[in-house]
Amino acid sequence: MTANNAPTNASTSAATDTGEFLTDLDGGVFDRKLSIALSQVAAAAVDNDKVGEVSVKFTFKKIPGTTQVHCEHVLKFSRPTESGKASEEEKRTTPLHVGKFGKLTLAPENQLAFLDRNGQPA
Repeated sequence: MTANNAPTNASTSAATDTGEFLTDLDGGVFDRKLSIALSQVAAAAVDNDKVGEVSVKFTFKKIPGTTQVHCEHVLKFSRPTESGKASEEEKRTTPLHVGKFGKLTLAPENQLAFLDRNGQPA
């Protein structure tokens, strides 16, 4: 129980390591592109005294017959220019394992999860 007498629920705790999650997407390419987009938009906002925007969207779809999901990740950004704006958008998909309490990882937490009880591929 917590101080307000509500039961503690581990499923509401932060199971996914967001740093690792972002690095896992598209083999590390998403993390790098996000870093570049943030820097370019911030620099353009300062240089042009205008507003820039970076948006990230995640969509999850179960991979049938597994405890995995396809994570579609969209990176969209708009950087101000002297006379308008320049925009880019990229959409990619990364398969991820869903572990206890929804923890998202590139590989299963237990490497033996690839096998069933008889040692056959799961």
